[in-house]
Amino acid sequence: MPDIEASGRQTVSLRFSTDLAAPSGQCGFEAYHDLYATAADAVRLDETFAVAVTAERLGGMILFDRQLRGVAHARPRRRALRNGFDHFTAQIVLDGALTVGTPNGSRIVGPGECALIDMSQPMETRASQARVITLSIPRDVIEVAAPEPGRLHGAVLPQDRARLLTGFLHAVLDELPRHGASDRQRLERVTAELLALTLAGHVPPASDAVRTASAAACRRRARRYIDAHLGTTPDDVARAVGVSRSVLYRAFEASGGVARVIRSHRLARLRALLASPDECGRISDLSRACGFSSESDCSRAFKAAYGVSPSDYSHLRRAESSPGAASPQGLAEWWDDLR
Repeated sequence: MPDIEASGRQTVSLRFSTDLAAPSGQCGFEAYHDLYATAADAVRLDETFAVAVTAERLGGMILFDRQLRGVAHARPRRRALRNGFDHFTAQIVLDGALTVGTPNGSRIVGPGECALIDMSQPMETRASQARVITLSIPRDVIEVAAPEPGRLHGAVLPQDRARLLTGFLHAVLDELPRHGASDRQRLERVTAELLALTLAGHVPPASDAVRTASAAACRRRARRYIDAHLGTTPDDVARAVGVSRSVLYRAFEASGGVARVIRSHRLARLRALLASPDECGRISDLSRACGFSSESDCSRAFKAAYGVSPSDYSHLRRAESSPGAASPQGLAEWWDDLR
């Protein structure tokens, strides 16, 4: 059963357990499948299936404590292309084992080890029984820590390298419910520093570092421009940033190109507007304000990304405004904020 805790108007904690019946009458697996549907396809491996999840907002990051049994999570290429995620996750195994598969092969991740996953790429994880700390990290934070993040997808850090980050995040999970938004932002900064220290051995040679740092700076400037000009085009972005379109595309190649990034930013802005209890504008007006050429184009893109139409999403969020009504849409908003 999902449950939430809020600070002011922002939800900061989420808890889910298949041991409790879902209020909608769904079985535990159906409820869990829907909860994670935006990010991955949940697959029940056998009759032992059971899941318990605690999730906490850590500033701009998300920290999960997951107890997994008899479950897999698959993110095929079509899903990666559809929802436009480009953040990373660090999967730290506390107990048991997690099998992590990418196009480069599969690895079994044991206690104390940390697997890094690029959410813009296909992946699969499998757990017969495991307790896993998962840290969802915005791509720009990873780029500061490791200027060439493309090399990290599927990498497994050994226990000795991950130990400091593991110990800190384990302690944070115990303490976080007692801390407010300002403390969580400070903890986010500490987490980013420890992540950079953990990834220090993955920094590319100096010549590569210069090139990839330049691409990272290009992406940061482009994202700021896109956020301020949602009706922009790739050519507009290239001119604003001061690079050729081919250079801009290469900078965003891992995210599927700059046009896909523009669409993701438009969808994220529209989703935030629709989730606001104070917003009463018409969908057609909101879609134009978010840069879409038409309401029909907006509705198709929104449903492809979130599984519901903009109007249905708005109705769902209003219905879920009461305390204790956690939802797949609510968790999707958390992931959207990582863009």
